[in-house]
Amino acid sequence: MLWRSPERAWLVVPPFRKLGSVASKMDLGRWAILDLGKSTYGVARKGPLRGLVTTPVPDDALDVVRERAMRDSIYPRPLRRIVLDCRACGACCRNNDVELTERDHRRMGKRIVLRVLKNGKCNELGPGNACRIYEKRPAACRYFPPGSECCLFSREEELGIVDGARS
Repeated sequence: MLWRSPERAWLVVPPFRKLGSVASKMDLGRWAILDLGKSTYGVARKGPLRGLVTTPVPDDALDVVRERAMRDSIYPRPLRRIVLDCRACGACCRNNDVELTERDHRRMGKRIVLRVLKNGKCNELGPGNACRIYEKRPAACRYFPPGSECCLFSREEELGIVDGARS
């Protein structure tokens, strides 16, 4: 995070891996940008940020970003390793908007509407957190990275799991 002033910040992340590869879709920096509700970014061409991916933080996300930066600043590195078992969790399949791309529509072969049921679950989430459309699932689900801010936030909000332990 680069703070230009108390009310102006830029998200700065390492360059994405090779565009078009599965690895690039799993890049946590890319997902951090998407988490801010952004789809555009730039790559610094000169100066100390040369080669790094940057994007301005939207005004409505400044408090969240400030909170995360403060939280992370007290730790010099991860304190412990956690194991994320998506099938035992399924938190990302609850109270989450999934936008379907044209490619998703083609892969599914028909127009499918992913909706959230009254209990907060995706209508395609079956018993044991099994996805009913797993083979044809949308790109947003297919490439959702375990351990991203979105993942950890969903685990905490939906299941009360913080750093791998139930609260």
